[in-house]
Amino acid sequence: MKVFPFSKQKITELPVEIQLLIICTRLDTNADILSQMEALMLPGIQWSQVLSLSKQLGIHLLLYKHITNQHLKHYIPDEYYQILQKDYQRQALQFLYLKRQIQEIKESFTREKVDFCLIKGAELLETIYTNEPVRSMSDIDILCRSDDITSIQKTLSLLGYTQKPMHQSQLMETLATQQKHFPPFFHEKRHTIEIHFNLFSGLSMDETYTQDVWMTAVKDQPYTQYHLSKEHHLLYMCNHLAYHIFSPREGMVLYWFCDIFQWIHKYHDQIDWYFFTRLSNNKLKKRTFFILQLIHKEWNAPIPSHILTQKNDQNDLTIATIISNSIGESDYQKKRNVFHYYQQIWFNKHSDWSFKTRLGYWFRLFYPKSDFLKERYQIKKPFLTPLYKFFHPIVMIARAFRRMIG
Repeated sequence: MKVFPFSKQKITELPVEIQLLIICTRLDTNADILSQMEALMLPGIQWSQVLSLSKQLGIHLLLYKHITNQHLKHYIPDEYYQILQKDYQRQALQFLYLKRQIQEIKESFTREKVDFCLIKGAELLETIYTNEPVRSMSDIDILCRSDDITSIQKTLSLLGYTQKPMHQSQLMETLATQQKHFPPFFHEKRHTIEIHFNLFSGLSMDETYTQDVWMTAVKDQPYTQYHLSKEHHLLYMCNHLAYHIFSPREGMVLYWFCDIFQWIHKYHDQIDWYFFTRLSNNKLKKRTFFILQLIHKEWNAPIPSHILTQKNDQNDLTIATIISNSIGESDYQKKRNVFHYYQQIWFNKHSDWSFKTRLGYWFRLFYPKSDFLKERYQIKKPFLTPLYKFFHPIVMIARAFRRMIG
C-alpha cells in the first residue's frame, strides 16, 4: 500500500511529545516517517507525558502499533511499554465483542425491517480498521429513519438496552434529538447506542441533506443496512470534527483526524470531489474545506487542488493551535467556554418559539420531571423527590456560579 509522506510544516513549534503523537496519527508508516519518529525518541523525551497525552488524544493504541511494528521498543522504558501493551490487549478483546454487538444489531434491525446506516467509528470498523483494534469507541452511532422510532425502541429493548431520562422535559428531548441524537440506549455489558435521525443536526437544511443521504446510500444485502456514499460519510466526518474544534466544552481527539486521513487515503480516487464545491449550505461548506485543507497541510492527504484553493475562514489555524487549545486552555478561556455553555443551555434561542414555549422551557430546566430527578440524583425513596425538586435549581445555579469563578 502506498503511504503518503508526512508533512513537516510547522509542527516543530510543539513539544517533541506532541510531535511524536501527530506523526503516529495514521495506520501506516514509511521510511521517512520512521526516521522522524526515531529522531523524536531521543533521550529527554518524557514518556510519562507521551502516554498521558496519547490517551487524552485517543491515539495511545496507534502509538503502540507503530512502536511494535517498526521495532522501536528499545526507545521506550519497559514500564510504559507494558502499559501500552496491556491497553492494546484489552482493546483487542473489546474489538471482538464490539463486532459481535454490531452484528447482533444488524440482524435484529433486519428482522424488524428497520433501515439503518452505521456511521463514524462503527462504519470505519468495517471499512478502515477491519483488522486493526486501534480505534477507541465509547458508543455505536447509527443513522435511522425517524418513522422507525417505535420499532427501534422495541428491538433494542428486547436486546436488553434501556433509555434513561436524559432531559428535563419532552421539549428538551426533542431539541437534543434535532441537534445531536436520540436519547442513548444503555446496556450494562455492551457499548452505548446512539441513534441519529439527521446527519447534519443543528445546521439549516439538515433534513434536506439527510434525505439526499438516504437517496445516495447503497444497500448492503441481505441486511436492511445501507452504506453512506463516500462523499456523504467524508462530509459527515469533516463536519463532526469541525463542530468539536469550534464548539466550547466539546472535546477533540486526534483519531478523528486519522479517520478522515485514512478514508481519503483509501477512497481518494473514488470520491467525487466536485460534490463538496456544490454544497449549498455555506457553513457546512466552509467547515468541510477547512478540515480537508488542514488534513492535507498536516498529513499531506491526496486531495485535488481545486479543493485546496477554496476559501475558508480558518486558514491560519494549525494542528499545533488546535491541540494546544484542546489540552491547555487558559483560565480565561475555560471560564469563557463555561459561560458560553450555560448561555446556550439557559437561553437557548429559537426564533419559532412562542413566549409560552420559552417559559415552559425555563420552568422545566429548573423544575424537571420526576423521572429525570430520580435518574440524575439516583433517588431510591419516592418521598424524597419533592425535596430534590426544591434543591435542584439551587444546585444548578450554585454549580454554574462555581464553574464560572473557579
